[in-house]
Amino acid sequence: MKKTMIIAAFAAIVLAAGCSKNEIDHKTTEQTPVTFGVYVPKTATKAGTAGTITADGANSTTSLQTTGFGVFATYSDGANYSSTIGPNFMWNTQVSGASWTYSPIKYWPNETIDDGTNAATAPANADKLSFFAYGPYVAPASTGAFTPAETTGITALSANNATTDPKVTYVVATDPSYAVDLIWAVAGSAFSYTDVHGATVNVAAGMPFVNLTKPNTTLKIPFHFRHATARLAFKIVGAFDQVAAGGTLADGTKVTVEDVRIVDLPVSTSAVLNLNNTAANTPLWESASGTQTTLVITGDDLNATIKDSGSAEVQTVEGVTATAKNVFVNDNSFFTLIPKAGSTTVRVKITYYVTTADANLAAGFSRVQNVIYKDITFADGFAAGKAYTIKIILGLTSVKLEATVEAWDVQSDVDVNLPINIAGA
Repeated sequence: MKKTMIIAAFAAIVLAAGCSKNEIDHKTTEQTPVTFGVYVPKTATKAGTAGTITADGANSTTSLQTTGFGVFATYSDGANYSSTIGPNFMWNTQVSGASWTYSPIKYWPNETIDDGTNAATAPANADKLSFFAYGPYVAPASTGAFTPAETTGITALSANNATTDPKVTYVVATDPSYAVDLIWAVAGSAFSYTDVHGATVNVAAGMPFVNLTKPNTTLKIPFHFRHATARLAFKIVGAFDQVAAGGTLADGTKVTVEDVRIVDLPVSTSAVLNLNNTAANTPLWESASGTQTTLVITGDDLNATIKDSGSAEVQTVEGVTATAKNVFVNDNSFFTLIPKAGSTTVRVKITYYVTTADANLAAGFSRVQNVIYKDITFADGFAAGKAYTIKIILGLTSVKLEATVEAWDVQSDVDVNLPINIAGA
């Protein structure tokens, strides 16, 4: 089973000067490959289809080096980027390893149209590259139409001969073990540099890196990865009338959870992420379809400390307490959702048991199943990059017994007159 993983929310791509042709350039004829370097901050976020990624240094993560991310690039000659050209320079190129390597090595185009004018005044003549990236990297079954074995998460990429923007097809996983936090790259802040022709190249904050010309020095171009999905987590806490905050239930009572689920969830089951977003820092979702029905946390996905055994017996786990606990098996698990705007109401359902050891009973315990529903409204829906947590508060009231003894209702004396015996009668 594919397992979820933690991935850093930011990365940076280093693009070094180079050229892809043998033509003589008025600046340089040096051929230097495009190279990649990744910066990962220590605040890690979850993404992926397999393994575990942790932040293990300021400038590297061993697990991200193993998984990598995918890069698309388009060479548009002296023209500006057009989606109709397609990924003719890089297609789903995996960047990974300790030195952030990839194969085959590519070189910056170095051609300009020199008509005797100052090239610095005619940057439109320079060859241009446009870069797009997504993560986590998923290996294709082929280099044509990409349909991997996965049925949830990243299920397809636009083909290597597609005359469109690079796109990623995504399907929401109902099993949190398969949840994938899809990320895509933009400029984290306004970015500019001077190219070899003396022209200034600008990339607006939150937008893709399009129409880049060869830099005049070794240059780090910061790929800032943003979350394209929303995420949803759950916590659970008991509100017990006879226990102080942070305490546990007394008298051998355990509250254990069978499952937690969201029903009637009005979000799309699948959609396509266009990596060439048109609004700053906003994922461009297209072709949304389907309506999600139910998301369930049960079995191995449940936190072991609150999980019901499923057997009619005294429960041995700690169970729900007056201290909030994660419902998922660990803090790195949650559902990932295709964003939805506008007020959204969902129904949360929890099935749990209250089991109390009682030697006076034939079974040695009492055990009661409870199924509770609650509707919750998210005023602004589910936004990309936002982490939502539903906190389930189980209000348990102990059964209280009170006895009174009625006083005897003393009635007034009743006289009984018996016949009088008269002597000699």
